Amino acid sequence: MKFFYFLLPFFLLAAGLSAQSGIFLPEEMIVTASSLNLRDAPDKNAKKTGSLTQGAVVQVLETYNNGEYVQADTTDPESPYAPWLKVRYKNTTGWAFGAYLTGTMGLHYENEIMPEGENLPPLQWFGVYARDSFADEVRRVQVRIVSEFNEFYQSQVKVLKTNQADPSKFLVSSLQPIPTGYCGPLGKFEIGQMFFSPTLNPGGQLSIYPGNDVNDTISLPTYGLAATGCAALENTYVRVSDYQLRLIDFSAEPVRYQDLTPWVKPEAPDASPSVDLLWFGDLDRDGKADAIINDCPYEVGCRASLFLSSKARPGEYIRKACEHYWPGD
Repeated sequence: MKFFYFLLPFFLLAAGLSAQSGIFLPEEMIVTASSLNLRDAPDKNAKKTGSLTQGAVVQVLETYNNGEYVQADTTDPESPYAPWLKVRYKNTTGWAFGAYLTGTMGLHYENEIMPEGENLPPLQWFGVYARDSFADEVRRVQVRIVSEFNEFYQSQVKVLKTNQADPSKFLVSSLQPIPTGYCGPLGKFEIGQMFFSPTLNPGGQLSIYPGNDVNDTISLPTYGLAATGCAALENTYVRVSDYQLRLIDFSAEPVRYQDLTPWVKPEAPDASPSVDLLWFGDLDRDGKADAIINDCPYEVGCRASLFLSSKARPGEYIRKACEHYWPGD
């Protein structure tokens, strides 16, 4: 059971990533292995073009075969699964095996189960906590992996813990420091408590905004998230078609939109989307709204995606920075 569980996320991701036309890859990744070879082709036997040490930051150029997960060594049953990635480090370009790279920013949750053999990335760690009834705050935290008995799997599993007594809302690992202190207006409230439902089904509309800290009276931009589409009953199943998720800039004249639909598109073309707003605030402290959006694009498994305004490209308001995969949800 234990062996199957730890392989399960890799098989699920392989099925999902290889089938999607637009997989998510961070623009930069960091080497987690003590050394990592670059090769001139996506094959462990291809000619070596360079070698990277732990902590080296690379730019991701492309994936092999649309990001399909493959086994590094098919003769070794313990060999990891990951995609081959074409990366650039300084003036060197080559193919690297993705099992030994991780994004320079990651979204995590306390007590999440870590795959066997996975080490914590060499990044700084921060947690978002309810500061009081009306505000969230960022804290610098220390994290560790501990072994705990899991009743569901009837075995010891590795889980992520922090050095804080308070429960965090979520954790972020980052190469660059994140400003500590105020980061949003939710506090002890949840989105469902404030807006009755965090679900972005067709017809749903929610607001996201950075909020204001105590004595801060500067007016900051508020955006809307609007979900549209057609829901119809097909026998015993409600099918949603023509789903669209858009961000609305209320202050623009005329009103401007950003299409977020590609980020929440289900793997199967006839599957109905399932999208929820988990959190909003100002994590990067640039005075603009950030958000965590959850969707379930795979047959088994969901993902929470962190969207940051500081990552936005021209014509965008927010852009996906990292994601957390929930196997089996």
